[in-house]
Amino acid sequence: MTVLPDDGLSLASEFPDAPHEQWQNLVAGVLRKSGKEVSGAEAEDALSTLLEDGLDTRPLYTARDAAPDPGLPGFAPFVRGGRAEGNTTGGWDVRQRHLTADNGAVLSDLENGVTSLWLGVGGTGIPVDALDRTLDGVYLDLAPVVLDAGDETAAAAERLLRLYEERGVAPDAARGNLGADPLGHEARTGRQAYDLASVAGLARRCADGYPGLRALTVDALPYHEAGGSAAQELGCSLATGVAYLRGLTGAGLSVTEALGQVEFRYAATADQFLTIAKLRAARRLWARVAEASGAPEAGAQRQHAVTSPVMMTRRDPWVNMLRTTIATLAAGVGGAESVTVLPFDDALGLPDAFARRIARNTSTVLIEESHLARVVDPAGGSWYVERLTDELAHAAWEFFRTIEREGGQEAALRSGFTGERLAATWAARSKKLATRREPITGVSEFPHLAEKPVERAPAPEPPSGGLPRVRRDEA
Repeated sequence: MTVLPDDGLSLASEFPDAPHEQWQNLVAGVLRKSGKEVSGAEAEDALSTLLEDGLDTRPLYTARDAAPDPGLPGFAPFVRGGRAEGNTTGGWDVRQRHLTADNGAVLSDLENGVTSLWLGVGGTGIPVDALDRTLDGVYLDLAPVVLDAGDETAAAAERLLRLYEERGVAPDAARGNLGADPLGHEARTGRQAYDLASVAGLARRCADGYPGLRALTVDALPYHEAGGSAAQELGCSLATGVAYLRGLTGAGLSVTEALGQVEFRYAATADQFLTIAKLRAARRLWARVAEASGAPEAGAQRQHAVTSPVMMTRRDPWVNMLRTTIATLAAGVGGAESVTVLPFDDALGLPDAFARRIARNTSTVLIEESHLARVVDPAGGSWYVERLTDELAHAAWEFFRTIEREGGQEAALRSGFTGERLAATWAARSKKLATRREPITGVSEFPHLAEKPVERAPAPEPPSGGLPRVRRDEA
């Protein structure tokens, strides 16, 4: 917000106050011209938009809608950001995903704006023994590495730590995340491949010897990709984070140490305001957990935002560039420390060099040309965003409490409770997509009927067997 100097002019005093009821009556008068007899309150309701999770967006927000004080950036409850300076010192971390052992693509990304690497290791992704080759020529003291290795997490983590040692990277210079996420892996595959005991050992090593390296990721993408709402995504991530916190403290880590070992991964969609509010609400919720655990000062949640795979389309994939640009803007404004932009052809297979360039340049343009990172929490103070943040946080907290009553995230996954709730949400959304009440540009709206299919090389098959993966253009 810009603060203007006091020049003696008080323009607001020259105009009478306009009460909310007066605005409602004016709206009702306009609607009556179309033959609708409504009261002022009914007129406002008629212009409201229903969202998921029992929320809505009203046509007008004023000071009377102000939410509880969100605090200051860098201070609990961290709604306005985990750091006082936000991303103003250099923009957010531009994190690119790699699923194959393509050293050329890795180096090309790092030489052209990418600042960290997210590697899919094991399974059909990068073989553990190919990590050395994949990272050949990478300055590991400058480029953070984040692993996503599923049931091969222990082996991949050991190989990366050994690689740091072999290349002479000082322990305090290592940055990134070993990516342990047993509940996230179970959500993806339906299998309990490894447990918190082995994860606690990695967390202990990181806490003792690698201050810039985290051991765990709470990945909320499985719940988003299964069709979950924003509140369900937040609730599942919170329940998972609490399960990890209990496991780590039970293994001997202090609450502060355990909180410092976890990074959260969320989806950023083309619904910019909902994404901004989701990231802000996530920080508030995790700060509440930290406060209840006795370490409020350590409750700043570190966030990695990924442009939503669910919103990507196979038809007219060029429109995906618009979707990912809006999502990236929302992730940056929402305060995510790291952002991954999926290439526009991600739904078609293995992205080509052009798509990867556009993906990484999306963040570069927003940071360097739009100067989006120069303001800390630019959405702060918006009555709509603050109210939506507050309402979403309450809805997510209620879903989290429901999961806890089921016995926690592990029990909720295995009983089918989580899957059933997500499926119900997706079924309701699918009806809107099928009837074009929720249109998809290039698919159900303005389709290019003479479009020639865009072909790409097949990408590695993602883990499966657990929660389903859905996409809006397949509803």
